[in-house]
Amino acid sequence: MKTAYSCKLFGAQQVFTGIDGCITVLHSVIGCNFGSLTFHAVNDMSKLRQTTSVLSDDDIIFGGEPSLRKTLKYVDEMFRPKVIAVVTGCVSDIIQDDIDAILSEFKGNARLIRQDAAGYCGSLEDGYEESLCTLMDLMKDPGPSKSGPPKVNIIGMAADDPYLKPDIKGIKALLGGQAELGCVLASCTLEKLEEAPEASLNIVLGRGTLLAQKMQERFGIPYEVIDYPYGLTGAQELWDCLTRHFGADFSAQREEFSQRTADGLAPIYSFVQSLYQLPVAVVGARGRYRGMKRFLSEELGMEVVCGSAREHIEDLDVFLDELRTTDAAVLFGSSFEQELSDDLNIPLVHFDYPVFRRICITDRPTVGAEGTLCLVENLFNEMMAYPWKKGGNYSRGDKR
Repeated sequence: MKTAYSCKLFGAQQVFTGIDGCITVLHSVIGCNFGSLTFHAVNDMSKLRQTTSVLSDDDIIFGGEPSLRKTLKYVDEMFRPKVIAVVTGCVSDIIQDDIDAILSEFKGNARLIRQDAAGYCGSLEDGYEESLCTLMDLMKDPGPSKSGPPKVNIIGMAADDPYLKPDIKGIKALLGGQAELGCVLASCTLEKLEEAPEASLNIVLGRGTLLAQKMQERFGIPYEVIDYPYGLTGAQELWDCLTRHFGADFSAQREEFSQRTADGLAPIYSFVQSLYQLPVAVVGARGRYRGMKRFLSEELGMEVVCGSAREHIEDLDVFLDELRTTDAAVLFGSSFEQELSDDLNIPLVHFDYPVFRRICITDRPTVGAEGTLCLVENLFNEMMAYPWKKGGNYSRGDKR
């Protein structure tokens, strides 16, 4: 069995479950549904828009088409969605169900879209990128230009990010009224998705480049790829994009950002000084990894002694062996790195998803001025709560 992160179906699920007005039907076994739901465990699971055809042993022998046909009928009648996204998994692909035939005979009210996502056909990132492109089928050609500030789409976020909603607010605040936040893929209403081609710029947060390229080809929307905008350097990269395209001046926003973070960190300045040259390790999805590495090194003065974008790790054992040879005192990653954190006896700071051991029910962003303060607060709280062994603050000691 493939790990969750390397399964294509999980990437597809990240996209479609974030569209309000769309229900995802996983045409696969119950384990795919249960496993992917765990990614949302720290969020409001009552709002999840997902179900499954629950392929059984009989379906594997005689075909799963009747189960899919029945599931589509029930979903359409019970929930009245505007769109149903049919995502096929490994079993459906192996037994070669005729999905197109089932979709063509569907007589319900919902519009159907399809995404093939057998786990052995790609990684989570492959499923995410391809599913974003599938959403283009739901986009409408833009109408006449409207007056007002330029509209910007954000591509690269996912429905299972526990910091999703506060980070969207943080990004909107960074725009400072000089640009309008359009569609956030993939966390938006169906109406916002349909209007996505009205934007003047697509900003890609490390992932979703394939969709941005296709939207440029079809709708003529330019795009820029940036790292996740952690800290002032991340905000500046976002502002530079907007300045290049719209000539906007964000000097006032930069001054306000700097003043807010300086005032917020002033009471713990001696603690912040203790971070200088502290060796740390960073693992995360590429846009988040690069953004966090830059924030830690350029703004907090920490030394990233080992790190990698998750997608670029070809041999996990080799990477782990490399990490064990370093003197990293803190690990930045996701809940997937918890075992490694335990093995190295160093604290884990969650910044990448999935997150299974933390909840986020208040507006605690990770971007913008407030987000920067929250990040630093999270860092110190994780470090100070960790049961350090005797012999020095950063001594890992013997594992016995």
